[in-house]
Amino acid sequence: MSQLRIYLKHDWQDAFSICDWALLDAAGAITKTGGDALASMPVADECVAVVGASQVLCLAKNLPKIKASQLEAALPLAVEESMLGDAGDQHVVPGAPTSEGATVLYAIDKTRLRRFVEACAAASIRLRKVVPEYCLLNVDADQWSVAWDGESGFLAMPFGQGLSLGHGDTNQAPAAFSLQWQATSPAPSKVRVFTAAETMPQWQGISLVRADEPFDWRTARLTSYTPNLLWGKFKPPIRLQEWWPKVRPLFWIIVMALCIEAVGYNLQWWSLAHEKQTLKHSMNAVFQETFGSEVEVMDASLQMQRSLARARHAAGVTDDADFLPLLERVSAELSAQAGGRVKGLRYAEGQLDIDVRLSGRAGVESLERRLGEQGLSVQVLEVNESGEGVEAHLRISTGGAR
Repeated sequence: MSQLRIYLKHDWQDAFSICDWALLDAAGAITKTGGDALASMPVADECVAVVGASQVLCLAKNLPKIKASQLEAALPLAVEESMLGDAGDQHVVPGAPTSEGATVLYAIDKTRLRRFVEACAAASIRLRKVVPEYCLLNVDADQWSVAWDGESGFLAMPFGQGLSLGHGDTNQAPAAFSLQWQATSPAPSKVRVFTAAETMPQWQGISLVRADEPFDWRTARLTSYTPNLLWGKFKPPIRLQEWWPKVRPLFWIIVMALCIEAVGYNLQWWSLAHEKQTLKHSMNAVFQETFGSEVEVMDASLQMQRSLARARHAAGVTDDADFLPLLERVSAELSAQAGGRVKGLRYAEGQLDIDVRLSGRAGVESLERRLGEQGLSVQVLEVNESGEGVEAHLRISTGGAR
């Protein structure tokens, strides 16, 4: 995933202001660099803005317990005593807790930040993070780090703390550094200096060690602990690329479960279809064995039932599907229903259509269930309310499940 880094300098005014930028590839290597207005910068999958150290005030404060929903409105009050202007004009972001239990806070001019975010949006730049410059400097737990160009720089301390140092020289440490050094107890064992200058600073009473390479905001590594000033109302919308790694395992589990379920259903369907086909062939074979192989089989079950009925009639024996046996079985169950009364009968081809009056819908359901238990197939074709009871039209034939 490509990344565009923009350096937000202290003199930035609007979308037409020139900013230094660097385009990184997925491996974090620089592919292009330049200095342009926002609208002229290259397209990337995401954008990270690096804010100069002098624009972000960093403080460590002990905060009272407060609801998360009220935190954004309350944080400016925590830095009010350290601000020269109105604290309400500051966008304050909570960072990591220190070893003493204080919370690191970052304050940046709210209007300036909003203007930059809106300008990026107008230029179709996918701004995802805004980070203080000193939070990109590598710091060990018991050390400080200084980015130094020979005349000025900034300081980075553990837990994401930092500040702009202002001006100094090779022999004289900047005033901001000296004040911070005196206020810190115990003082760090040594200070790493990231500088491209040939001459290392020689600040009295301070152990300075040159870092392996100078600091470069374009390639400095961002970690999960790097604060993002786009917090609260400035928080960018969640993108698929950000939460996909978190939900991907669950997604694949669901997909695998659905695939297994689909395979299971298909195997069950295939098994039932095969069983049905085998049963159909068996019924056809029995029918042809019984009534002759020259008879064409269309529906073995129905043809078997009708042929058996004809054979019984020819022998002078009644069949279960005949009118009288069918009516006798229905009458026995109908007489058991309170208030049950027959209003009409029709019989044709083994089916008995009967119009009955019952006490209620529960009576219809009870009659349907009891006839089914007697091995009859019952279709409730119509049910109408009539006075204190109901009138139902039932179609009854043999073939129900016992």
